[in-house]
Amino acid sequence: MQTLQDRVAAVGRVLADPPQVHPRANGVWSTDPACYEYMARLVKPGFHTLETGLGVSTVLFALWECQHTCVVYSEAEVIACRQHFESRGISAESVTFHIGPSERVLPNLTLRDLDLVFVDGCHGFPLATIDWFYAASMLRAGGVAVLDDAQLLQVRLGLFDFLKRDPRWTRIGRRPKWAAYQRRESGALSEEWEQQPFLGVPMRNRYEDLVPPAARPFV
Repeated sequence: MQTLQDRVAAVGRVLADPPQVHPRANGVWSTDPACYEYMARLVKPGFHTLETGLGVSTVLFALWECQHTCVVYSEAEVIACRQHFESRGISAESVTFHIGPSERVLPNLTLRDLDLVFVDGCHGFPLATIDWFYAASMLRAGGVAVLDDAQLLQVRLGLFDFLKRDPRWTRIGRRPKWAAYQRRESGALSEEWEQQPFLGVPMRNRYEDLVPPAARPFV
C-alpha cells in the first residue's frame, strides 16, 4: 500500500531523473520542489486530478496512482513523456493525455468532482486565468487548485485578488512561486456580477448620468 512517505520520496527520485520533455529548458521546466511535496500530501491513490502543462508533475501523478488528465499543447512532449514512462518502467495506464491549446480543450472536457487541479500550462495573460476558470469548475467541494509561477504578474494579475476576496475559496498554501486554494463549493464558475457582492457595491449611476449626450456613441 502506498504511503505518504512513498509519495514524498517519489518527488526526489523524479527531480533527480526528470523527463526530458522541454527542449527550450534543456530538459524540463519544473517548479519549487516544495510544491510537488505539498501536492504529495494532498493526493492519494485513486484521486482524480488534472493539470495543464506536462513534465515532472505528470510523472509524479502517475507514480502517485492518480486517475490523471493532462492537457498539453505539444504532441512531441507527450511522445517524450511516454518514452520516459516506458524506459523507467512507470505505468501510464492511469494518465489520459489531451493534446491542444488548453483554452480549447478544457471547455470540451466532461470531468466532474476532481480532487486537485494543477495550473501550469501557458503563462501568458490571460491563459492561466482561463485554465483556472475551466479546470477549477470541475473541482468537487473541498478540492484544491494549485497555481504555479505565481511570481509572474501574467499569472496572478486579477486572479489572485479575486481568490483573496471570494469567501468560497481559502488559500491553504503559498510560496513565492506557487499557491494553493481550496474550493468550498462545486459547480460552474460562471456567474453574474450581482452574485459577487464580496467585490463591493457597484456604482448606481446609469450610463446616461455618467456620459454626456455629446460623448455618447451613435446607436
